[in-house]
Amino acid sequence: MQSLFFMATQRWMPKPTRLPPELGKPEPEARDESNLETVARRTTEGLMQRGPIDAGTKAAAGSIVHYAFGAAWGGLYGLARETANVSPLGFGALVWMASDNLLLPTFRLAAWPARYSLKEHHYALQAHFVYGLSTAAAYAVLRDLGPLPLGAVPAMVGLQAWAWLLRTPPARLLRKARPWPRWVSQGTLMQKAALA
Repeated sequence: MQSLFFMATQRWMPKPTRLPPELGKPEPEARDESNLETVARRTTEGLMQRGPIDAGTKAAAGSIVHYAFGAAWGGLYGLARETANVSPLGFGALVWMASDNLLLPTFRLAAWPARYSLKEHHYALQAHFVYGLSTAAAYAVLRDLGPLPLGAVPAMVGLQAWAWLLRTPPARLLRKARPWPRWVSQGTLMQKAALA
């Protein structure tokens, strides 16, 4: 949900603060990486003692780090929600405070909070409010309905695969050779369903 928030509010995103080089990441290769890619590279090369990773693998590993970090906070929300009445907005603010203002500077992935503008802090806090609300909503659905919504995941994956397959060059050639029926291409089936 946070990624959707960033895409939807890209026009209002504040300009990032230009930091002096001594306040940035210490490694020269980290200058062209996102924070997530830096964590993935440090984990792979430093902790796991693997060789250098290429850019594509680094981006994928950065996404894994992002979702694992969010899932870990979501698990903590679930534990806290069962023992205390935790506000989703308060939870989002806590995640923002702990991650952006404490963890990132501690691991030298970002500068300390005083170096950033108030607009940047406000925007990041709003993004974490969205994260807190979406985490609370997902928790409520899974708690009340159980794993039933997860049963729809294979169908959603299948629909996504079908949609992707229809956009591939072989499917485009097939559509040109044998066009879709008129009721599919004009959407009249949807109109009939709406009228029924």
